[in-house]
Amino acid sequence: MNKKPRKAIKFITLLVSALLIGTASAAIYYSLNISGTVTTAVTVCFGQGSDWPSGSTMGTGNTSVSLSLKAYPNTTLIYEQALKVNNTDNSATPSIKLRHISITNNTADVGNFTFIRIVLLDDSSVQKGYLNYTVSGNYFTLDSSTNYETMDASDVWSIRIETKAATNAQAGISINLQIAVDVQE
Repeated sequence: MNKKPRKAIKFITLLVSALLIGTASAAIYYSLNISGTVTTAVTVCFGQGSDWPSGSTMGTGNTSVSLSLKAYPNTTLIYEQALKVNNTDNSATPSIKLRHISITNNTADVGNFTFIRIVLLDDSSVQKGYLNYTVSGNYFTLDSSTNYETMDASDVWSIRIETKAATNAQAGISINLQIAVDVQE
């Protein structure tokens, strides 16, 4: 019996296996590179409305705001134009919507309020969305209508805010509310 062809077949099989393993392993080691430039841009920003609440502050670049709002017992207080939402581009038509982030909940302080309502209005004062916070026990419950709405180029929309404290509300009670105006360009 001749062992040379058998050894040759084993050697060829081993050589082919080694080449396949080496080729498969080598195919894993490569990369793609991406480079680019990131430029800051703001198409939509805030502006002070005609009912800008006293004590409020505008953030750098008008992309954030801290409003100082009041609520009076058994009286609805309306900030008709607490804030403007400006499309600063004369050709772009971004879409925007209101979005809830957080509100103080599960404390006895919540019972001092009746409701807080935030309404997004277009340049014709047509409602484009709202966040309505009402009180149930020690919790705010949220009812909302928030879909993306398209702003025309150079549009100036507004945000109306309505507040009301409970009839027996204690003075000096504060809650924290955080919302966002989301922008799709």
